[in-house]
Amino acid sequence: MLSELNTMINLLLFLFIKPITSGGISYQDQPWHSECFVCETCRKPLAGTRFTSHEDHVYCVDCYKTDVAKKCHGCKNPITGFGHGTNVVNYEGYSWHEYCFSCKKCSLSLANKRFVLNGEQIYCPDCAKKL
Repeated sequence: MLSELNTMINLLLFLFIKPITSGGISYQDQPWHSECFVCETCRKPLAGTRFTSHEDHVYCVDCYKTDVAKKCHGCKNPITGFGHGTNVVNYEGYSWHEYCFSCKKCSLSLANKRFVLNGEQIYCPDCAKKL
């Protein structure tokens, strides 16, 4: 609710109160004062930096990783979709980086392959037979 209010206030500022005379940016076909285009969480200015959006809000990369991104069930690190590990495996409400979805015993990657779930651990069929 508060974030929606902030978004509406910013929109009113952009459109009606203070004209953009220089240094403005455009995001999703909307004009923004560069000082008003800020991270939803930490309020750090985003103009000229890497950022991402989620559910109509913009975040700096650090806040997205800590506050928004799902955590990998394997390594517990955020799944961001940036750089290495952009593919995600989802199963039974859990998410893994594709490279973390591997057999607990032999480390064979199980993305797009058959696997056996034993407790919370995943195994390739061969290793599962030896349990």
